[in-house]
Amino acid sequence: MVEVLESSFVVPSEPTATETLRLSNIDQVARPVHIGFVYFYQGNQAKDFFSVETLKASLSKTLVLLYPLAGRCVVGQDGRKEINCNAEGCLFVAARSDLTSDEINFEPSSELQKLFLPSADFPESLSQLVMIQVTYLKCGGAVLGIATNHVLIDGCSAFYFIQTWAAVARGDMANIIPPSFDRNLLRGRSPPRVTFNYPEYTTDPVPAAAPKCCLTAKFTLSRKQIQSLRSRQSGGSIRISSFSTIAALVWKCYCISKGLAPSTQTRLIFVADVRRRLCPPLPKTYIGNVVVRTSAVSEISTITSKPVHVVAEIVQSAVDGITDEFVRSFIDYLELMKGKTLHSTLGLAESNLRISSISGLPIYEANLGWGAPQKASGAFAPGNNNVYVLDEPGRNAGLLMYITLDATIMPLFEKAFYEELVLVDTENNGSFSLESAGTCIPVS
Repeated sequence: MVEVLESSFVVPSEPTATETLRLSNIDQVARPVHIGFVYFYQGNQAKDFFSVETLKASLSKTLVLLYPLAGRCVVGQDGRKEINCNAEGCLFVAARSDLTSDEINFEPSSELQKLFLPSADFPESLSQLVMIQVTYLKCGGAVLGIATNHVLIDGCSAFYFIQTWAAVARGDMANIIPPSFDRNLLRGRSPPRVTFNYPEYTTDPVPAAAPKCCLTAKFTLSRKQIQSLRSRQSGGSIRISSFSTIAALVWKCYCISKGLAPSTQTRLIFVADVRRRLCPPLPKTYIGNVVVRTSAVSEISTITSKPVHVVAEIVQSAVDGITDEFVRSFIDYLELMKGKTLHSTLGLAESNLRISSISGLPIYEANLGWGAPQKASGAFAPGNNNVYVLDEPGRNAGLLMYITLDATIMPLFEKAFYEELVLVDTENNGSFSLESAGTCIPVS
């Protein structure tokens, strides 16, 4: 269905610094996997629409500014991962497909990854930091797939790279804010001081989960629905964010659907970007991992019996607990764990749920000179007990949520989810409809 036309490496257009970029403690625990994102662009009459030469030329200029991304991840003499800034370049693949845009399901899945991202199945790909594929469709449109290595690039860093490349491609150099690679900003303290516990990480091997038939369902929430959920807050001193409200809704519905014993402990595990939570805040253009895994914890009975706005207060307390000291302590914790393999506790209990959100990030700001993308999506297979949240396209649009659960409990989750929304809608004298009911997609 996809034929590769050419494969090459794009290098910086000018000489760049030849150096070694040390990675922070947080970078060290990031999984060395490529996180993919795909964009669909409707074909237009431009003579050079998605020209390989034009894309390569702008990418080459971008890599002068972001030169470490043209390097390779290696293991240093001390056993720590680092970036060899050797300007070997980014993999660029041009391909074509006999598919049309109407025949492609632009939802997060392993199939989307296989079609529109360069293969990461060969050993050399693990060291590459950015891999790109442009695929020309039968309908005249194009799909741009971008895979970034998590060892150096988190969500904010990935979208900064995409925005910067797009600005260079459009010739909009004046508005580009220079990146920061200063690892001293996340240096550990001497001596290390660990003042918090981090139960979301363990040195014990995580038991393999029993195979399950999972489904991924897509749900949408309008901005009006989100505001209605937030308006039910109890009027306390805690300001509840949209994230905490949405997370609380999903957490409550998950606990209801599982039907576990009321005294069972449940964790809502999430990853938070902490750039703005440090003192002083990190530059928005810092390239690297600045994310910390944390969780809200309670008993099943509390989560299932309380209204969403009360559950949201539990989530918000966990969010507000991510302070500068919490992050500095975490960096020191990783320093003391140096040389040990850390695992996520997500898979240790079926009562746990993980939620990841890229809402608010500039997902759709990827205009490389031929207009904004019509569609955008992550290209990966969502894991079981995972929730993935992103913005719908368009100004003042709502949120998309991809929720992957055991197939046997998905109908129970969906029932609880819409019962909560009906309750909110009734309180606001509305007329709720199920027109946004999610479509279940099998996970391979």
